[in-house]
Amino acid sequence: MAKFIIPTNASIHAAKSFISKSHFFEYPPKSASLEFDPRWMYTEPFAVSMLAAWAAWYKAESVEIKIENLSAKADYLWRMGVFDYLPIEYRPSRSEYEEAGRFTTLKQIITNEDARNAVADISTLPHLADSPEDLAAVRYCVSEMIRNVLEHSGSLQGAFVCAQNYPKANPPRVSIGIADCGIGISAHLSRKYNQARGNDIVALQLALEPGITGSMPTGMYGSSDNAGAGLFYTRSIAKGTGGYFMIYSGSACYRLKRATRAMIEKQKMERQIKLFPDSFKEPHDLWPLENRWQGTVVALEIRMDQILDFGEYVTWIRKQIPKQDRTSRRPRFT
Repeated sequence: MAKFIIPTNASIHAAKSFISKSHFFEYPPKSASLEFDPRWMYTEPFAVSMLAAWAAWYKAESVEIKIENLSAKADYLWRMGVFDYLPIEYRPSRSEYEEAGRFTTLKQIITNEDARNAVADISTLPHLADSPEDLAAVRYCVSEMIRNVLEHSGSLQGAFVCAQNYPKANPPRVSIGIADCGIGISAHLSRKYNQARGNDIVALQLALEPGITGSMPTGMYGSSDNAGAGLFYTRSIAKGTGGYFMIYSGSACYRLKRATRAMIEKQKMERQIKLFPDSFKEPHDLWPLENRWQGTVVALEIRMDQILDFGEYVTWIRKQIPKQDRTSRRPRFT
């Protein structure tokens, strides 16, 4: 039986533990269960997006999902819109909640218009509209994450995206998650790169290199703008602010390590951030996993106290890419 388990901590920081607890897919699909932790749950946007994509996939396969340990601890998932995709009615335990503008609920992205609307919703996050640099960084990253995942997807259910602003956290940050249950990165890239065929780790490495996906047929969601550099820019923005970046597809998961305070202070003093076009040369975690994810998951954390001049920083990022790998156009911001 396929099983999706929501543990006490489904954060980017605890991603490996969270992912390892589940057995997301079985083939052919016959039965599936969703198990909530009966005590408490802390769930970040990437896990919320995964759950929605997973539930939509099993619904499309006409497989019933059994729900276990549902309790009042699932209020956050209800607020994010997860229960719109689950075969059960949920009644929240209380009537008052945090300000709605601190998060964007789940959006299903199937068309280009869906993508534009999802990116526009990010501007509703409080404390961002008054900070053009922060808003530009978040909107750009969401746009690129959506575009890249959809290009790799091939899923009839599209992708699911949501975001959460944590203005009172130390440090303040925005967390974004997007997931689909499509063909995955390896199958997508293997159409041109034989080394990606059946090798999810190699496929992740290729997908994160600037210029690689830009040489692929773009498909219905594709664009020549930013082609092949979107994930590189997104990963670099995460690094520049000291946040996490994670991508999970098939049986491999890559996570850029979060910068320590000492590293960030050193970057500020030296006014320099060292970036590598090869993501595997960055400080990172790489997990070969028995528990495969059919499709692609991307998670991003941006520290909002570190962005000083977004436009200048993105221009600088572009200069770090070897000339032969640079795209022919400058990045376009949505």
